[in-house]
Amino acid sequence: MRSFLLPVFYVLALSLSAQTVLFNEDFETALPAFAPNTPDMGSVQTGDNTWLINSSYAGGSGEIECLGIPFTFTIPTTAAQPAGISMANGKYLHIASTPGIAAGITNCSFVAADGLCTNAANHFARMTQDVNTTSASTITLTFWWLCGGSASNYGEVYYSTNSGSSWTLVTTPISQYSNQANWVQQTITDPSFAGHATLRFGFRFVNNTTLSATDPAFGIDDVEITSGSIVSNSITTGTIAPVSYCQGTGLNVPYTANGIYTAGNSFTAELSDATGSFATPVSIGSVSSTTSGSIAATIPANTPLGTGYLIRVVSNTPVTIGTPYAVSLSVSAAPFAGDDGAIVLCKNTGTYDLFQLLAGTPSVCGTWSGPTGALAGGMFNTATDNAGAYVYTTNCPGACPQDVATLTVTLQNPANAGSNVTTALCSNDPPTDVHDLVLNGDINGFFYYQGQSSPQPDLTIPGSYPLTYIVFGVGPCENDTSEFILDVNEAPNAGVSASATICTNAATALLVSFLGGTPDSGGIWTDPSGQVMSGLVIPGTSVSGLYTYTVTGLAPCEDEQAFVAVVFDPCTGIGDQAVSMTPLRWLGQVGNMHTLAIEPGGSDHYELIDATGRVHIQHSGVVRDDRILLDLAGQATGVYFLRTSGKAGHSVIKILHRGI
Repeated sequence: MRSFLLPVFYVLALSLSAQTVLFNEDFETALPAFAPNTPDMGSVQTGDNTWLINSSYAGGSGEIECLGIPFTFTIPTTAAQPAGISMANGKYLHIASTPGIAAGITNCSFVAADGLCTNAANHFARMTQDVNTTSASTITLTFWWLCGGSASNYGEVYYSTNSGSSWTLVTTPISQYSNQANWVQQTITDPSFAGHATLRFGFRFVNNTTLSATDPAFGIDDVEITSGSIVSNSITTGTIAPVSYCQGTGLNVPYTANGIYTAGNSFTAELSDATGSFATPVSIGSVSSTTSGSIAATIPANTPLGTGYLIRVVSNTPVTIGTPYAVSLSVSAAPFAGDDGAIVLCKNTGTYDLFQLLAGTPSVCGTWSGPTGALAGGMFNTATDNAGAYVYTTNCPGACPQDVATLTVTLQNPANAGSNVTTALCSNDPPTDVHDLVLNGDINGFFYYQGQSSPQPDLTIPGSYPLTYIVFGVGPCENDTSEFILDVNEAPNAGVSASATICTNAATALLVSFLGGTPDSGGIWTDPSGQVMSGLVIPGTSVSGLYTYTVTGLAPCEDEQAFVAVVFDPCTGIGDQAVSMTPLRWLGQVGNMHTLAIEPGGSDHYELIDATGRVHIQHSGVVRDDRILLDLAGQATGVYFLRTSGKAGHSVIKILHRGI
């Protein structure tokens, strides 16, 4: 653990006692101020031995291979530390052998160079911080150590006066540390250590070739550097120019530091209030250093305006209050354009004052420019102005530099539910996607019926259905709605087409009675010639043919028609089907093609005749399939008869053909 002496009192010029601790390292912290295995003085950073920092003292046995032959080795336990060491038997800096580490033995040991399997090498560890001894007359280095070694294997102590760029071997009182298996304390006082701003010490373990050497290796603990002189500390603040500053601007504060400042010291520039009082100073910059220099400082942006400000420099290790620069400084207001920012606006929602959208408290003396040039008054029209970066630049009076802020404007398209819609539908229309009815709007919205998005109305049921269409806006745009009224009209029903054979001596007949289904009333009948009629046929007077019943649809429903094919028959004996024949069935019409079902092999002749007895199709030969296909392309609409005969008897069936 590094420690630095803090004096118990201070004045503007501080005096340190005769034995001032400038540096102390007991290696107990996570980041000790020593770097192991550095390349200084021709040392290696890896190899058969290495510097470690740990609290390992136990020895043990392991195995090492040389020229392919395994050898067993034993490492003795490192001597316990005496009570004089600050954290006895705690962490320490020491050499450990690589084979021992591989075997889990990490105490103080080494593999001696033999010129065969282990090469000669040096290993260096050094301080990572400078110690300032510029005002000291005597400097003393003390440390605890042990090292067995031999005349060829030993420890060395080095010092540097330039932060470790070059090193000098300490030869007095000991030049080679060896033949010491127990911990002892070493004290070295040398005038060469004093008078330097960047003093450091280092330790090297030398492992030359030998045939006889003993553990332990070089071990170090409780490294301490003390000053044996009386030194007065003082800090003088240098000339600061210019003497007028804006809020938030930077300046350079030079200072001269006299005395000794220990590692970890910081010099801090402090700003008084506008009356020159340091009762509540404000830190405006600092630098980690132990010597004279300068501090890059900044006048805080919130500093009150005034003309009586002073600046001084103070230190923390040791605490020293410096004298301020004698000339008062003035602080003026710096223009502030506000903080950079971004805003999302909804298109076509009016005009916005961009100044009101700036973050912070900007100065009101600026102008705006945008993607297309100047923006008068900073007024942004969401209908005509473009999205992009809009820049506010201050133009305030005074010598302070102007400021700039950028406000990035993004335009969001508004939600558009389109116009209100009132439309009529037919109950027999194909399934309707109501989104197809949206008029001049987005089609990514949702329909609500009776306040719910589900279920939607059944548009096959006649009635009037009010719906609300909502397109949800993307912030900051609001939702948009439109109203729909869907009037579903009932499709007309003309019934199911049919055919009728009426004897010429029968009574008058109503054609509607022949239609299937439930036809609507109020339709119009036309005869085979297309003339409007009453729907009443008179045998002996009315003609055979196709009678049409038309029911007018309410828009957008189309008119519907059904047909009755009427044949006036003298009723002289042609039957529909012979009892002895397997049933002959008509399966329907597709296009001009009619399909009939028949028993395979039951017929060897069939013919198609019209109502007047004229033959249109004849076939001879056994019908082996169970279907008869009749192509009546080109035949007039009307009633036809298919007559079959064969070994099973004969049969006649009526066919209603609608010409296409």
